[in-house]
Amino acid sequence: MIIILFLIGFILGLVFTLIGEKAPLLLKEVKYNGDNSWILNLFIAISNSLILLISYYEYGFSYEFLVSIVISGLVIMIFISDFKYMIILDTPLIVSGLLVFILRFIYYGAKNAFLSLLSGGILFLLMLLIGLLGKVIFKKDALGGGDIKLAAIMGIILNLRLGLASIILSSLLAMPYALGSIMLSKDKEVPYGPFLIGSMTIVFIFSEKFLNLINYLT
Repeated sequence: MIIILFLIGFILGLVFTLIGEKAPLLLKEVKYNGDNSWILNLFIAISNSLILLISYYEYGFSYEFLVSIVISGLVIMIFISDFKYMIILDTPLIVSGLLVFILRFIYYGAKNAFLSLLSGGILFLLMLLIGLLGKVIFKKDALGGGDIKLAAIMGIILNLRLGLASIILSSLLAMPYALGSIMLSKDKEVPYGPFLIGSMTIVFIFSEKFLNLINYLT
């Protein structure tokens, strides 16, 4: 079983890497920026295998295990595409959101599934508002469209309270990188997607601790 799970994770890791690296090139405005090294791709594939194994032995074949596969795929694709091309593709977000909605429907019922959609809609509108305010203040786009759409997926996966916690955490994670980027280079544009997806992963893994913290603060 361990070997089978490892191979599945390894193959999925390579597929996620290929999508993150090659799919943005289908867009006319995206320019080729070189291929990832085979060592990096191998490292990503092995890491994905280990994540899949840990998730299986932590959760068994459950909702959490299946969603962890979706999240790991998003992490790989968004990290590669956003850092390399400053773009987050719509298709992985749509497919991931649909898969999580179906899983919620199967495991927890229609009410829970549609509440997760509502949470995603609220976070989408919140990030859209933040993006519009940032554009007014800084006279340029403060958030990319992919970041705003990713917030909707975060709401579907985490629900509203944990989704809000994830957005706050992502801002804290991105701040040192943004400050360093401003001070060390002329390029002040910061890929925010990796920090959003990274914070979502952290909140998903430690969801009980974050819920306890939220309950304590409120």
